[in-house]
Amino acid sequence: MANLAMLLDMTRCAGCYGCVVSCKMENGSRPGINYNGVQPIEWGEYPNANQRFRLTLCNHCEDPECVSVCPAGATTKSDNGAVLVDHEKCIGCGMCVSACPYGQRHLVKKDETNFPGEIAPYEEESVKRLNVVEKCTYCNQRVSQGLMPACVQNCPGKCRIFGDVADPESEISKYITTHNAIKVEGTSTYYVIPENMDEALLPAAYIASANAPVAPPEEDKSSSSGIITGVAVATVAAVAVGVGVGVARSRSGKGGDDTNG
Repeated sequence: MANLAMLLDMTRCAGCYGCVVSCKMENGSRPGINYNGVQPIEWGEYPNANQRFRLTLCNHCEDPECVSVCPAGATTKSDNGAVLVDHEKCIGCGMCVSACPYGQRHLVKKDETNFPGEIAPYEEESVKRLNVVEKCTYCNQRVSQGLMPACVQNCPGKCRIFGDVADPESEISKYITTHNAIKVEGTSTYYVIPENMDEALLPAAYIASANAPVAPPEEDKSSSSGIITGVAVATVAAVAVGVGVGVARSRSGKGGDDTNG
């Protein structure tokens, strides 16, 4: 049986945000809701300062709390390991949003589009979803057809490796071995990090207490996230420019803007 996983090689990421834009165009997520995150992180002090981009997404946990707390049975873990949401069953209670220790679930409460007053072609299906939870599904609609997730397909740096870790001959399995990848415990996410980077900078360090009270969120979390606006989505060509900018930043050690998933 397949066991899908995602590997993120931080040594190759140029911070171009191509994964964020391609994900939004594939899934039509609302303004301020991004399933992928690109977060500049820094460590060390001048003249030995370092900067890289930490990539985040739903970690498709091995034993996901979002599944166990859902009163409607809308969130399930599929046979291939992907955690999915049935929007027909979702009642919008937000219990899973509070239960997710990585902040990778999004309750859609605002009926907005990326272009005010207009519905872009890639939003035709997503605009039908309101008061339900959305998240990364590994682009289940693509994977089920034998395609790669949009973020993997469109990463110019090839820093995302996706596949079946149950198959020792798969690309991801070999990459994990040859690049000494670090697995975020209890999840389906692996990272390759620079040699001098502290593992504490990985998402595992931000896991909320398992004993924290679970309750529906009071506010829209989009205000704390970087917003990919309609203009940004329309100017997809800017992603190519971002590659060059990201590479320059990586070499110079300077920071940049933060876009969370």
